[in-house]
Amino acid sequence: MTTKKNSYTCVLIFKEMANNTNFQLMTFSYAQFLKKLGASDISAITKNEYQLAYPLQKSTDVKFIEFSFDVSPQALKTFTQRLRLDELLLRFFLTKKA
Repeated sequence: MTTKKNSYTCVLIFKEMANNTNFQLMTFSYAQFLKKLGASDISAITKNEYQLAYPLQKSTDVKFIEFSFDVSPQALKTFTQRLRLDELLLRFFLTKKA
């Protein structure tokens, strides 16, 4: 029996980092983690320099990643727990696609 997968989009907003290579490695690391959780159809869009209209935790210059993926709802708890542990992550926004 296979577990039903739903489609999700997750936007991650990070503090500005000095090194773009580290940001790309972080993107790859999150994609690999999603894959370990059983996610499929993983795609990522990154924006290296983005200026917010208002500060988040005193930061207006941020970077963000937008992931789209299919995964079972049970795996989301593990994914969001990992997101909450990332000290560079200012906010994340997870939505289920219709």
